[in-house]
Amino acid sequence: MLPYDIEGQIHLKRFLFWKINDTFINIYNIEKHSNIIDSYSTYTLNYMDCQSTPFLIITTHIYYMDYNILKQIIIDQEDFQNKKPLGFLRNKIQNIKPLLKNPSIIVITGHRRVGKSTLLLQIAKEFYKDNYYYLDFSEPMFKKLEIEDYNTILEIFYKEVGEKTTFFFDEIQGKPEWNLFVNKLKERGNKCFITGSNADLLSKEISTYLTGRHIDIEIYPFSYKEIIEYKNISITPKTTQKNAILLNNFDNYLEQGGFPEVIIFNQKEILKEIYKDIIQKDVILRWDIKNISELEDLAFYLLSHTTNLFNYNSLKKHTQIKDAKTIKQYINNLCKTYMFFELSQFEYSLNKQKKRDKKIYCIDNGFITNVGYGFSIGKPRYLENLVFIELKRKNKEIYFYKDENHLETDFLIVENRKVKEAYQVCYSFEKIETEEREINGLLSALTKYKLKEGKIITYNTEKTIEKDNKIIKIIPAYKWLLE
Repeated sequence: MLPYDIEGQIHLKRFLFWKINDTFINIYNIEKHSNIIDSYSTYTLNYMDCQSTPFLIITTHIYYMDYNILKQIIIDQEDFQNKKPLGFLRNKIQNIKPLLKNPSIIVITGHRRVGKSTLLLQIAKEFYKDNYYYLDFSEPMFKKLEIEDYNTILEIFYKEVGEKTTFFFDEIQGKPEWNLFVNKLKERGNKCFITGSNADLLSKEISTYLTGRHIDIEIYPFSYKEIIEYKNISITPKTTQKNAILLNNFDNYLEQGGFPEVIIFNQKEILKEIYKDIIQKDVILRWDIKNISELEDLAFYLLSHTTNLFNYNSLKKHTQIKDAKTIKQYINNLCKTYMFFELSQFEYSLNKQKKRDKKIYCIDNGFITNVGYGFSIGKPRYLENLVFIELKRKNKEIYFYKDENHLETDFLIVENRKVKEAYQVCYSFEKIETEEREINGLLSALTKYKLKEGKIITYNTEKTIEKDNKIIKIIPAYKWLLE
């Protein structure tokens, strides 16, 4: 009987020898058997006795990774995830419930360390109880994983866990032919949920590898509402004392942001580590950037000038980079990591829109204050960045507005190329000229797009204004974030 394993794996292009009955046998021409459907692990081995044994054909099972090692990994992970506490239940999980009966593959994407893996496990336990398969492909032993191992994994699942139809794969991207494996599972009527590690393939790119129907779920750092819920702070009754507590927590959120490790463990220094990983691993290594200092300087400049208007040519004056196309490519790379977001001026003509200046926003205020020159930006821009990210979190299509008289509105919400909402952000109305400028900018957008009302998000000013037959609701940010 031939052994199935040599040092845990067999490679197709390697000539192998076994000693059988004191005779060395040369095993060669290992081929996948053409009539074995959907089998990665069964091969035909043609081998010949070097002396007198006639030509023979033997069919056997060959495992690239040791079967028993794969089995132990699956059993250990099953035990680990069963014992692992769910942690704080993310609000995003409510967006998943309507999709459970949808046959599409669910792709959970987002920035590094915002909680993608935790959300994946929460979905599994919250909606499927014990009726699912789970596998974390970040397991170090899976570095040796080959496409032939997928069928072995399924075989072990069926034998050790029982037959089920829902699969949860964490950090599967970057594994060989993972997309074919997941697509095949879907075609067979299974439900699949996947996440991916930016170290191998950026989350924003994962959906491009799936040929079947899929739905992307973007996850962001904790929202202010999630932080209040995590801290078990009641928002009622709306007393003066309660408002003071909520405002104090908002002050912290405005500057430290909402990354889970910062909120739960109060580890603000972790943001520098995350930022470093994004720049070095997800951009420089990912796209083989040669001039590292150029990229680093540009990223730091954007971080320290969040919410500013810019164009690619203007950035040449503020960086070492002399080519606008290179700047555009670098920013595109940075935006793919979810670290930054470009915001365009709204125009019905796409050609005009492309020629306009843009604005830049950052995923989390914690990066601005702990990594960039946050003090040069100040709280008014912290607030604008925070409002932008909240709108992104709500899956809004966002633009900014600027008229021929240079009156501006910070955010327009567009649906099917039609403007539906308008938001202005103003930290304080202490100066009369500031109030007039912000109101007039909003009125310009309301009038042009025939909207009846708009909102101005402030630090702590609350009132309603009626002007030019328009209603302007001025709302404290901490109240708007809890709506």
